[in-house]
Amino acid sequence: VLSGHMLKGKYIQEFEKTFAKYIGVKHAISVSCGKMGLYLSLKALGAKEGNEVILPSYTVWEVPAVIVSLGLVPVFVDINKEDYNLNVNSIEKAITDKTKFILATHIYGFPCDMERVLKIAKKYNLKVIEDCAQALGAEYKGRKVGSLGEVGYFSFGVLKNLNTLGGGMIVTNNTL
Repeated sequence: VLSGHMLKGKYIQEFEKTFAKYIGVKHAISVSCGKMGLYLSLKALGAKEGNEVILPSYTVWEVPAVIVSLGLVPVFVDINKEDYNLNVNSIEKAITDKTKFILATHIYGFPCDMERVLKIAKKYNLKVIEDCAQALGAEYKGRKVGSLGEVGYFSFGVLKNLNTLGGGMIVTNNTL
């Protein structure tokens, strides 16, 4: 009885609508976990085998595993010693003709330097995915993380800001 209310129907739709409004985006889509949020985001953004994804060297093992499972190539860049986020100065050095994505991970609730990340992405025609698994509620220059790139994803796992014992959310302003 409980699963009928928790896994489908008006409660999920209401949560998605409320979550989208909170983040400041048009769309929020519930997923089974943060990893699935990354997987589906890459698929929806047209990832093709051999594409490279720039990501911080400090991450959980599941993130590169998802990238590799799609036939993509993770390209690790240095992190900042102050906040452990990707060091924006190392992004351009890592870009090749196969690079298609930047995964901006907002670690421990500290947002990445999104202004510079987005500027680089625009210059090289790259798509930005925000990993907000540990940053629900964090803001960058007055905007919630997850609302700045093409797509963002959140995790609601046991050790996350919002713990629902699992699940996650994809957010975007695009109709993917």
